[in-house]
Amino acid sequence: MSPTEIADALEAIARQAFDPDEFPFAFAAATGNAPATVSKLRPGQRSLNRSKLPGGVLVNKKFHFLPAVSGEVDAAIDLLRTDKKTVQHKPAILIASNGEMVVAENPATRETLRCAFNELHRHFGFFLPAAGMTRFKAADENEVDISATRKLAHLYDAFLKLNPDWGAPERRHELNQFMTRLIFCLFAEDVGIFPKDQFSRLIVNHAGHKGAEAHIAIAHAFQAMNRPASERADLPGWTHEFEYVNGGLFAGPIDCPVFDAIAWGYFRDLGDLDWRDINPDIFGSMIQTIAEADKRGELGMHYTSVPNILKVIGPLFLDDVDADIDKAWDKPAALERVLNRLSRIRVFDPACGSGNFLVIAYRELRAREMKILDRLKALKGETQGQMWSSISLASFHGIEITDFAAETAKLALFIAEYQANSVMEKMFGAAASPLPLRDGGHIVCDNALRIDWEDVCPPPRDDEEVYIAGNPPFLGSTYQSKAQKADLAFVFAGRVQSYAAFDFVAAWFFKASNYIRARQAKAALVATNSICQGYSVAALWPHVLGEDLEIGFAHKDFKWRNNAKSNAAVVCSIIGVRNRSGAPKRLIVGGTDFAAANINGYLVNSPDVSVEGTRKGFFGLPSMDYGNKPVEGGHLILSAEEKDQLLAEAPSASKFIRPFMGSKEVVNGFHRYCLWIQEHDVVEARSIASISQRIDRVAEFRAKSTDKYVREKLLPLSHRFKQVFTSESHALLVPSVSSERRPYLPVDRVDAEVIVSNLSFALYDAPEWCLALIASRLHLVWIGTVCGKLKSDFRYSNTLGWNTFPVPNFTEAQLEALNASARDILKTRYLHHPKTIAELYDPEKMPDDLREVHRRNDELLETMYIGRPFKTDTERLEKLFKLYAARVEKLKPNKTSKETA
Repeated sequence: MSPTEIADALEAIARQAFDPDEFPFAFAAATGNAPATVSKLRPGQRSLNRSKLPGGVLVNKKFHFLPAVSGEVDAAIDLLRTDKKTVQHKPAILIASNGEMVVAENPATRETLRCAFNELHRHFGFFLPAAGMTRFKAADENEVDISATRKLAHLYDAFLKLNPDWGAPERRHELNQFMTRLIFCLFAEDVGIFPKDQFSRLIVNHAGHKGAEAHIAIAHAFQAMNRPASERADLPGWTHEFEYVNGGLFAGPIDCPVFDAIAWGYFRDLGDLDWRDINPDIFGSMIQTIAEADKRGELGMHYTSVPNILKVIGPLFLDDVDADIDKAWDKPAALERVLNRLSRIRVFDPACGSGNFLVIAYRELRAREMKILDRLKALKGETQGQMWSSISLASFHGIEITDFAAETAKLALFIAEYQANSVMEKMFGAAASPLPLRDGGHIVCDNALRIDWEDVCPPPRDDEEVYIAGNPPFLGSTYQSKAQKADLAFVFAGRVQSYAAFDFVAAWFFKASNYIRARQAKAALVATNSICQGYSVAALWPHVLGEDLEIGFAHKDFKWRNNAKSNAAVVCSIIGVRNRSGAPKRLIVGGTDFAAANINGYLVNSPDVSVEGTRKGFFGLPSMDYGNKPVEGGHLILSAEEKDQLLAEAPSASKFIRPFMGSKEVVNGFHRYCLWIQEHDVVEARSIASISQRIDRVAEFRAKSTDKYVREKLLPLSHRFKQVFTSESHALLVPSVSSERRPYLPVDRVDAEVIVSNLSFALYDAPEWCLALIASRLHLVWIGTVCGKLKSDFRYSNTLGWNTFPVPNFTEAQLEALNASARDILKTRYLHHPKTIAELYDPEKMPDDLREVHRRNDELLETMYIGRPFKTDTERLEKLFKLYAARVEKLKPNKTSKETA
């Protein structure tokens, strides 16, 4: 928005929330125009004012304002918060100001705003609740998480504004580290690591007026936490109250940004929160958001949900651990062996972000450890004495390219350890002391595609097990930056051909496979499902798996969501890779867990085959061609209006006008036309002035082309398209892109008059039974798998999808039955004329008779494959890939003999 638009929107909000005639100060505050003094407000100034506080203004359900003397703004907010009239009338916003600084609070969420008075207009969004407008809140959000996140973000911004040098790249790490330490201390004093409120109390007592010396006090506190008590002689005596923390968290240089009144106020607000209620599973992501101002829209922006994490680490190793526990449940010695196994497991996330995967993996392993200890106690009939965990944070490794996220991951693991120890103490009456902190997780801030993973997570030795798990970034080739493309080249160049079109996540799979090969290690990563479709399968997976690795389990095609407001679901897969073994393989589709003999790169229970495009059909299907590619700058294409205007000027032009159909025309019933001029009609066509002008403009367009072929070969043929395909009687049109929502691929039959555009494929003069094939569920699942998708839409390919489509050897009777079925589909559509294909195949509005005729078509076709209809898409794909693999194998000898000849 422009400054003017922002000002207009702000004024509109202010007028809705506050009446400027009634309350000049409130209106001025909302619009950023402060009155000369706050004395204009008096109790009872208007009958609408319900406040009884001196100088206060309370508008029912909207706001309660109280002027404050210098230095007492927080006290004024405290007074507003507890005032009887506030409790009675429940205003949406509380506001206190001394004319220089403003503090506002949303009582419903406890969210706080602190800013200079002359900057209040920049925060008008905070006051939307006073205008009856509520903020979006995801269902799973925890109010304490939200409040802590926002206060942390406000404090972070206040520091950057007051200490601009800390925002420079060379100092940003210091600020991130400072915030991490600060958060740990606030958490520690509420959960029992420190005595209750110890940190906040001591800092407040020694921070001077309005926090003027807070940076000095905090620096002293952090220095004390990094030294044993005997080494604090040069520090103030009050710092001796702190226990020795160490653990790397306070190691290294200690510096603190200076505070002003606003930053100090946010620090006090954070100290007032009860950090025991922070959701441990989202702790890391919550903190990470504060350093990324452009990603603060909602709390769940970075959060990978626990159920989704368990989809990765469950089949990767937790399920196997659970099986071991169940098998050993009544055998103490066997249970102790499982305990030893837990101590030898290491988890490595090479794109760890703020540590969600590592934290959940640690938590789940600790839970199983305590389950075993509790069972051993029951079996032996005695307590085990002092119980310490044998699962070390040092067994958790991560790589993260963002500095603050890496620091946050370390902190999140510290917190996870403390929480697990607290549970152990409740169960067994003893647990390891939280202080000093022991070795934390091994988190490295670096580029995971450039660094050697073995330097971060050394290869397993003896009976160690390493599990690589995580959710690396997805990014299609179109959206990759130059630096990211260079990273892909660093990983693949000289090893894999044609890698430029890979999704960014492919590089993590390649590096993971190289790490685990011939080792006691496995990997499971989340990926966009594009790497298991289309071109990527043949180009990538043979290099990932080679001859010695296999896919041990996979979650196929599910929507990956988080709690963010802009909750765009991405269709993902989870792929687990391991060294070849006889262990069972698991394929999870739509929540159903199937046993698989083999899982190929398409995540189908079928042999390891890669479908590659071919110009000649493998199964004898009629040839499918592209539509006609114009390359004429749009001058031979006519809209319906342009066609009518041309005919009005020159009725004889009708001879050269043909319907022009591509994807939109087939699916949505749009009407376009084109000039179609045969070689022997050029002179006659040019006799029509409007057509001649268009041909000249095509020539101008082609003459300026950077394509040598267009300039030299097509310029003399400026009356026609680059490609020319026509039919004798009819054509079957297949749009190149189709919505994923439709239960069937769109296909239509058009007469020979229609010119097919290059946005559709066409079967020219093909038998009708081809339509029955294309319009089947069988064909849709094949195309969706081997051709891939454009975003989430089906992307059709003649060479990759049609020419490879496996079909049995149809008899003449079967082909005639399919011809009849195709005619039934077209007739049923016609009964609903003029509805378009988009309308007819809307899954929520599809006519019952059309749905039934498609069901019969599917049943007819599928019975020709296996003697009955298929039960699931999984079964369909398994049969299709079996036929394809057999055909490829059969063609191998022919290919060899031809090459030899």
